[in-house]
Amino acid sequence: MIQNYNAKIVWIGRRQLTEEIQSNIDKVAKYGQAPMYISADATDQNQLKNAYNKIIDKWGHVNGIVHSAIVLLDKSLANMIEENFRLGLKTKVNLSVRLSQVFNMQELDFMMYFSSIQSFMKAPGQSNYAAGCVFEDHYAMRMNSENTTLAKVINWSYWGNTGVVSSQEYHERMNKMGMASIETEEAMNVLENLLAGSFNQLTMLKLL
Repeated sequence: MIQNYNAKIVWIGRRQLTEEIQSNIDKVAKYGQAPMYISADATDQNQLKNAYNKIIDKWGHVNGIVHSAIVLLDKSLANMIEENFRLGLKTKVNLSVRLSQVFNMQELDFMMYFSSIQSFMKAPGQSNYAAGCVFEDHYAMRMNSENTTLAKVINWSYWGNTGVVSSQEYHERMNKMGMASIETEEAMNVLENLLAGSFNQLTMLKLL
């Protein structure tokens, strides 16, 4: 978005600014304007509203939102404590609602939800994540039915080279399931087509 469209990007994350985050900002800044980083728990409405105010103070408006947050706490439901189930779930549920409550004060061009094929299939140890993705998908549908902000959903399959499941363990698990890794460039092409096209939801799945 920065390289192709000179977009002004804001990252909101729970962590305070670290050397790792700053390093990622510096890498992206090679392609254009550096992203603005705001530390906030976006599931908390007050913290997210404060982040929104900072963005408006700096840029004056917001064109679109991408909800890409995830908390991965894999464990079978029988062995998962309630706290971890709720944590994985609320990252999708609470954040979806808070983003709508706070940012719909503006006329957004889009609200993009990064969901997962876990909405449609069963994977061991991911009941909390799957439940959150199902909510996310249907919340976007509800937004569209009420003719508010245009909501778009992408149900990703396996990303092998970036993100929280880029470890060797997940690579071996996905290979056994016959799944190949989504690569960044092809994923961005799919996202661009989704945003520009008439479909409001797409699934990206690569098989071996």
